[in-house]
Amino acid sequence: MAHIDGRERRPRGLVQRAVGLPPGREELPEASCVSLTAMADVKDKLLAVAYRVLESEGPAALTTRRVCEEAGVTMPTLYHHFGNRDGLVAAVHAVALEKFMAKKRALTPTDDPVADLRKGCEHVLEFVQAHPSVTAALMARGIEQPSIFEPSYALMRHRLERCARAGALRVPIERAAEHVWAVVQGLALSIVASPSGAPPSRATSAGALDAVFQAIADQL
Repeated sequence: MAHIDGRERRPRGLVQRAVGLPPGREELPEASCVSLTAMADVKDKLLAVAYRVLESEGPAALTTRRVCEEAGVTMPTLYHHFGNRDGLVAAVHAVALEKFMAKKRALTPTDDPVADLRKGCEHVLEFVQAHPSVTAALMARGIEQPSIFEPSYALMRHRLERCARAGALRVPIERAAEHVWAVVQGLALSIVASPSGAPPSRATSAGALDAVFQAIADQL
């Protein structure tokens, strides 16, 4: 280390490496660069870029090089936060799942549990239609790790339990859950991977939901 007037100076470039700035970029103040807040900001930026790439171009475009270039950081910085590409992808999927669950939780319960259950199903399909690439990635991950959908299933079951307490279910809760889950998942898959190249129409989706609700519940 070089010393001037008895004070230690960091070699040029050390701060850039600490936060992942490419060589040649202006150094940030050292106090902010080494702070936990600054490091968290870098991680959040990487996640935001990765999510945007996944949403706009799909899983194949989600490479570490692409994310680093768009975030303006170096590879070692990404590896520091996520370990490798698999770690980055897992973190992005966690962000996507939280966005998905936030959409489902946003529904304010009413005094009609059947209508609330139906609205919850519609919220799922709205998310899928708005984020098909993200949904496809989550479905693929769910095949390998079904537990990622446990919070979603639990929320659906909770709404079915409300229907049961109101005396609106025609079938046992477990059977109703199987029916609703299968229909909604089937519609979601049709939206993101339709053999015809076109997602089902709103009328088709509504008709499928009508059929399953007629089979499991009485309207209040």
